[in-house]
Amino acid sequence: MATKSLPHGMGTFYKDCEHPQCRWSKCPHDYTLRYRNAAGKQTEEAGFSTQEKAIARLTTVY
Repeated sequence: MATKSLPHGMGTFYKDCEHPQCRWSKCPHDYTLRYRNAAGKQTEEAGFSTQEKAIARLTTVY
């Protein structure tokens, strides 16, 4: 499970599957987000079908 990071402190998104990161665009699995919420606790959200939707959610939270 590799992760992709956005600007420092924003969070990460990844796919929890056996596919390498270079194949994620063709992989049918959903993206998962990991970030710190307003209380400072680590939060995960899953179910994002595209990388763009995952990034959009992270920027909304940030």
